Parts: sequence; structure tokens; C-alpha cells
Amino acid sequence: MRSRSLALRTSLVAAFVIALVAGFLAFHQLRDPLVQTVSIHLAQRDLAAAFHKRRLNFLVLGIQADEGNSDTILLAHLDLDQRIATLVSIPRDTWVAIPGHGHQKLNAAYGIGGPALTAKVVGTMTGSHIDSTIAIDPVGAKQIVDAIGGINIDVERDMDYDDNYGNLHIHLKKGEQFLSGGKVLGYMRFRHDAESDWGRMRRQQQVLHEIVKELGEPQNWTKIPRLIAVARKDVTTPLNDAQLQALVELYRGVPPDNVRTFTLPGRGAFVGDASVVLIDDWWAKIIGELVCSATEPPQNVVLVANATGIPDVTKTIVGALRGGGWNVQTSIEEPTRAASEIVGNDLAAHRLADDFSGFSHRSGKATVLRLGVDTRPQT
Repeated sequence: MRSRSLALRTSLVAAFVIALVAGFLAFHQLRDPLVQTVSIHLAQRDLAAAFHKRRLNFLVLGIQADEGNSDTILLAHLDLDQRIATLVSIPRDTWVAIPGHGHQKLNAAYGIGGPALTAKVVGTMTGSHIDSTIAIDPVGAKQIVDAIGGINIDVERDMDYDDNYGNLHIHLKKGEQFLSGGKVLGYMRFRHDAESDWGRMRRQQQVLHEIVKELGEPQNWTKIPRLIAVARKDVTTPLNDAQLQALVELYRGVPPDNVRTFTLPGRGAFVGDASVVLIDDWWAKIIGELVCSATEPPQNVVLVANATGIPDVTKTIVGALRGGGWNVQTSIEEPTRAASEIVGNDLAAHRLADDFSGFSHRSGKATVLRLGVDTRPQT
């Protein structure tokens, strides 16, 4: 039973986030660009009036109410003016301090204090203010993918796994193929390779992008009201229906590139007999500072230079910068160097020097954020 509910939960989180950030509520209006523009402006006005800001941070949880925990945790930053959504996946087994309950896995916070306590823990970990929460307890998530007729997935390897007790049977061949809801659930649930939970989060992000792409096809616009109706009944959130509708209206029709995803960096470890994920405190805070900032950064061009010797750092830092609205057009890999630095004289360079307060700052014609070995995750 747990295997099925976790699969459904994971699918619905992705599907509902897409319904928020890339839905098409009034599909009949899409043929009229003027009506669409007015509708977007009204949605921006309503959301800004409700939250008194134009850059919002939500915590999206896929929960298992009967066991009192959350299996999927997404920190979502929404830029209302630019219509960009940045989703940061946080490993559910992240080892955190839960107020009054010592150190536990992050997914335990929901059973102790619900979405509010989970948001408090994530906010403390990332240094971010979270404006609202969305908790999803799916019942019919398989129908979400089936409602749009399935999606195209490039399966990266052969996948074969059978769990008769949990009624989970995954049999997929490597290569691009069109998958129904049940097959997509299996693809996202697969954890029996070297990537384990990290692969599960990567595949969830991949599926999310494919749903955005599929919803962008005109022939699928008429399916969106049904998709939203299926998702809405399984959602607990302080947001009212008007606010949810405004979010959907604002983000309908955005290009897939406007929905950005990456995973909070960390590594697997053991605390006693418990398998956990350890997150580097500096990285958690700097990602929160960059992604979830309440103010738009200067728009001078920033070059990211990765001299850490760890290629994955580039995706993480570029994703965080772009998610926060920074103008990062390119990045480069450099030979390793010990110390990080900021180079440049413009407003962006000075803002970066404030955000990365421990970095040296020197003058230069171009603005460069150079990450050295001193920023390698210390987990």
C-alpha cells in the first residue's frame, strides 16, 4: 500500500506544481492575445495585493497522512513579474533540527507539526521566508498523467523491478517512449540503481518538464480544467480558490524554460542505523539567499566560473542565480583554485559581494562570480 501511495504522491506533486506554474485555466481565451495580456495583469495585481509582494516562496509537500510524514519536499520561488518558477527539491531524508524534538529526518516534521512546522524548519535551514504551503495527499494521481494522454519520456536505462507485496512492477526499456500514467509512476519510483533517491528527484524534475511541454500543445488545452479539478480536491493549503486560480492564470502558457528545477546539494550518510542526507549549511543558506530573495537583483551580466573541481556545482549555482533573477548568460569550468572571489565594478558585482560576504572582491571590467575549492560542500 505504501509503495502505491508514494508513487501517486510523487506524481501529483509534479502535476499540481505544473498546474500552478504552467496551467491553462481559461483555455478558450488563448486565441486572443489582448485578453490573455489583460488576464495576466489582473492575476499579477491580485497576487501582489494578497501577499504584498511580487516574489513569492511556497513550500510544496507530498504527504502520507496515515503515516504522518512528507515524502516529497519542494521549495518553490515564483517571480510574478517575470512569470518564472524555480523549484528546489529537498531530499526527504535531510538531517535537520526540529524545534523541541532534536535532530530527525526532515520528512518527520510534518507528522509533528504539519506544513507550518515543516515550513519553519526549511525556512531556518535555507534562511528563507516562506509565504505559504501546499500539502498534497493524492488519491487519483495516476489520472493526472492520463488526463493529458500520457507524456514522452527518454528512459535513461533498462529498468526492471518487482515488489509483489507493494504491487509495484517496473519494466521499462532504455530509449524515448510515450508512457501512460502508470508507467510514468513506475519511472519516477525507480530507485534501484546507483543514484537511489537522487535519481528519483532527477526523474521527477524530468517528468515535470515534460508535462509543461505537453500542456503547451494546443490540442491539450481543453484537458486542463479536468486536470486542475482532479488535483484540487487532494490539496490542503491556506491559499483560497481565487489565489490558486490567479496563480494558474498567471503561469499558463509559459515556456518550459520558465520552469527551472534543481536539487539542494548533499550526500548520503548514516547517523546510527539511520540512512540520512547531510546538507552543507553554507550551500543551503546561499541557495535560499539567491533563489528566495524578496528583491530583484541588478541586471548586469554575470559570468559564473567554477574552479571547485566539481562539475555539478555549476548547475546548482547557475540554477540558483537564474532562479533568483540574476542575468547569468554563460558559465565556464576553470582549473581548481583555493579561494573564491567576486570580480567587477558594477551594481551586480557589489550585490554579489554582499550576498557572498566571505569572498574577496576586486576590480575588473566584467562581473565574475568565481567559486573555488573553499566552497566545496562540507558534509
